[in-house]
Amino acid sequence: MKNIKVSIVLILVLLAVSVIVSPAQASLTVSDVITFEIPRENRVLMAVALMYAPTPEFHSYWRDAVCDFMTEGGCAYFTDNLESMLWQTGQGVTGDNASPIGVVAKLNDGSQVWKAGLTIYRNCGIPKNCKTSESDVYLHVVYDEAQGKWLLNRVLYGPNIDFPKFEEQ
Repeated sequence: MKNIKVSIVLILVLLAVSVIVSPAQASLTVSDVITFEIPRENRVLMAVALMYAPTPEFHSYWRDAVCDFMTEGGCAYFTDNLESMLWQTGQGVTGDNASPIGVVAKLNDGSQVWKAGLTIYRNCGIPKNCKTSESDVYLHVVYDEAQGKWLLNRVLYGPNIDFPKFEEQ
């Protein structure tokens, strides 16, 4: 059953990034194909792009695809706090693009804060009629030594995700 889910997610992800998959590749997992198509560092950006462009009618597959590019704790935070809201707000999204801007901070534990640009396309029947919104996103990322890949831990700030509010003490 998981292979069927992964195959469906694979098709949706590949369509989202305009990649043609041969029949031989269709049996690979999402992570396998993305590894071939996207450099390791950009896997974080794929998580962000997937997060903001949910696929209608495939809620659980979308959630699983997002989590494939996240830390375990990041996935738990996403599913507990952001999944429902991003699913709802993303239903009019036709596509999106996340592009790297740079490293904002290197933290003592080895993790980093990255800044990326996010463009979201809505209601695109004809490309010139697309409504777009552009914004910066700030991401907490962790390098997973075992996988040799950067993984998204949290979106710290971005569309529909505001900086946390702190009370003065």
